[in-house]
Amino acid sequence: MLSLIRAVLLILALASPALAGPEAGKQEELKDLRGRIEALQQELEQASEDRSEAADGLKKSERGISNVARSLRDLEAKQRRLARELKKLEEEARSVGGEIADQRQRLATLLRERYVQGGNDAMKLLLNGQNPGEVARNLEYYGYIGRARAEIIHEYQNSLARLGTLKEQAQARRDNLSQVRDDRVAQKKALENEKSTRQQVLNKLSEQIRKQRKEIDTLARDEKRLTRLIERLARLAVPKPQAASKPGQKVNRVADASLAGLDFNRLKGKLALPVAGEILHRYGQNRDGGGPAWKGLFIRARQGQEVRAVGSGQVAFADWLRGFGNLLIIDHGDGFLSLYSNNESLYKQPGDPIKAGDVVAAVGATGGQDEPGLYFELRRQGKPFDPLTWVNLK
Repeated sequence: MLSLIRAVLLILALASPALAGPEAGKQEELKDLRGRIEALQQELEQASEDRSEAADGLKKSERGISNVARSLRDLEAKQRRLARELKKLEEEARSVGGEIADQRQRLATLLRERYVQGGNDAMKLLLNGQNPGEVARNLEYYGYIGRARAEIIHEYQNSLARLGTLKEQAQARRDNLSQVRDDRVAQKKALENEKSTRQQVLNKLSEQIRKQRKEIDTLARDEKRLTRLIERLARLAVPKPQAASKPGQKVNRVADASLAGLDFNRLKGKLALPVAGEILHRYGQNRDGGGPAWKGLFIRARQGQEVRAVGSGQVAFADWLRGFGNLLIIDHGDGFLSLYSNNESLYKQPGDPIKAGDVVAAVGATGGQDEPGLYFELRRQGKPFDPLTWVNLK
């Protein structure tokens, strides 16, 4: 177990520099990183003392929804890229078609000139008794026409070949687009099936889940489980938490790319929250029915709403975790982590580079949550602190 932890920590420490290498090296590093984090997730699950929680029945379907949604989002991006490429190829083909029409016109003009001059037979010119100077000028003119005609014919042939290539490339893009559209239809159907499966499981387990979510020991175990995960992702010890604003506060300002170029430790007082919505629970607030106080914010938001990264960094974890559903953790460097949980879908994977404002997930109610929203934490050196002390809501 210790060797696995050390390996994960080493990968996390070295992941960013490794990404600067050749493309093949990047892919190998990412594959290795994701494999080690998956092993860590399995280890955490096997070490859990409460593997019989009702919400576990949602794990497979909620993971499936996240995976299919990410695949569907990737296909949508690919479709947009192919459409742009096709448009560019069609524009280029029209331009080459115009060149071909112009070349035909120029060639027709030169052929008419040749006809008017009687075929520009050089021997005929020499024997017709004209002034030698005029004969020389005519021969030079005919030579010019001949060279121009040969050049235009050569350009015409090249343009025809280029147009043929462009048409082939455009058709290949059309075929790819058609395949992507078919894949999107299949993925949408798969997503609907996964959501239907989740709803069926949820209907069967909802009452049991609600009861277990109210149990103090279940909440304590959820918190302990997340703490174990954080400890294994990095060695981190932290400033004392400060007071926060009142719950029920509206969130209108959402993270964007304006902070992408700044180190996280310079963002205090500048951060925006990941989603727009209503803060129902805040850091330090006591839970209804007792149990550990909230270690972050729960922001009620619309199902499927985009979740944006509050700062730049790298994905350290992206998977389903008991008590938190589909959870994504971003390592911002200098011991800072941001956590986004209860998501319907995770769009990023471990090792992916992240810029402030990037869409990383979609709001959901996974992990047994009663209503859609985002649970959001900030941590430094592994310890949570009040996000609102770093956020500017205006």
